[in-house]
Amino acid sequence: MYKRLEAVGTRLLARLVPTTEAAASAAGCSWNTYPSCWQCGYGPCTANCCSSGACPTVICF
Repeated sequence: MYKRLEAVGTRLLARLVPTTEAAASAAGCSWNTYPSCWQCGYGPCTANCCSSGACPTVICF
């Protein structure tokens, strides 16, 4: 009985909790600080850049 209840709970949890892809964390993204960014008018910034060369998030100072 306990095993069956555990299986039902696991399926219910899988439907309610979003899952993340392991590949997303393996993309090699990291936060870096740069003294000059073209996105910021060549001022300093912090950017979340990935190994693909894309920097989807840039924060200007």
